[in-house]
Amino acid sequence: MLYQSAPFQAAILFVSGPLVDQFLTKQNVFAFKYSSIVSAFIILSCIISVSVNFSTFLVIGKTSPVTYQVLGHLKTCLVLTFGYTLLHDPFTERNIIGILIAIFGMVLYSYFCTQENKKKQADQLVSQ
Repeated sequence: MLYQSAPFQAAILFVSGPLVDQFLTKQNVFAFKYSSIVSAFIILSCIISVSVNFSTFLVIGKTSPVTYQVLGHLKTCLVLTFGYTLLHDPFTERNIIGILIAIFGMVLYSYFCTQENKKKQADQLVSQ
């Protein structure tokens, strides 16, 4: 679905992006003087974006959309944890409870996936 919708999203953003930017910043995006550093960061941002989309295709293709969502929650937990650890970003009770609930859900999901895989393997052995 992402593969099919990406060209339409790009076309819509190509048209609406400069208009919204003009409205919000009162500056024309095409009048900006792009230095080599700014251009390099734009290119780096594009490469990272394409990599994220490609990894999404790989994860969903090899696993399932539910697994992809679980990985998304894990990423959020890691971002909050590393923000606290490395940047000394304050943790609230809400953050901690959310992380614990997400980790509990990931553990349950992994457990049930493992149980289902074991059952499928056992069924395959019996049918052979």
